Amino acid sequence: MKRILILLTILMLLAACSAKTDNPQENSDATTEQIPSPSGTDVATTTETGSQTTNDNTLPTSGTTPSTPVKEPEQPKEVVPMVTFIELGAESCIPCKMMQPIMREITSEYKGLVKVVFYDLYKDRQAGQKYGVRVMPTQVFLDKDGREFFRHEGFYPKEELERMLAEKGGVTKPK
Repeated sequence: MKRILILLTILMLLAACSAKTDNPQENSDATTEQIPSPSGTDVATTTETGSQTTNDNTLPTSGTTPSTPVKEPEQPKEVVPMVTFIELGAESCIPCKMMQPIMREITSEYKGLVKVVFYDLYKDRQAGQKYGVRVMPTQVFLDKDGREFFRHEGFYPKEELERMLAEKGGVTKPK
C-alpha cells in the first residue's frame, strides 16, 4: 500500500512538472524568461549587456582659469549583489509558477543585495546541465564570488528562503 502511494505521488509530481518539449519558440534567441515586476521592470536576464554612458565633463570657460580646481561629481559605484538567487524551472511547471511571485518579492525587497535570475529549462537546457538540475524547480544560491553555497529542490516558501538568506548568505531584509 505504501509503495502504491509513493508511486502515485511520484507520478503526480512528474505529471505536474512535465510540459511539451516540442516548443515552436525553441529557436528564438532568448536564453531566459524574464519576470515582469509590479513596477514594470524585469526581474533578471541571464545575459547582461554593458551599457556605456558618455559624460560630457566640459565646463564653460570665460577665458580665465579659475583659481580653485573644480571637482567633478563622484560617480555612484556599481552595487554588486551579495547573493545571486538562480531559479531553474519552467513556465508550465506548477511549483515553478508558485515561485514566480516569491522571486518578484525577493527582487523588490532585497534590491541591490540579491540578484534573481530565472532559467526556463525547456528553452535553455544548457543551464540545467550547468547546474546539475535533477528536479524542477531547483534554487541555487551563489555568493558574490559566484560560488554555490546553498541549493534547494522543489517549492521554497518565502519565509524559509529569507531565513536561509540571513543565516547562510549573510543578507538581511532592509527596513
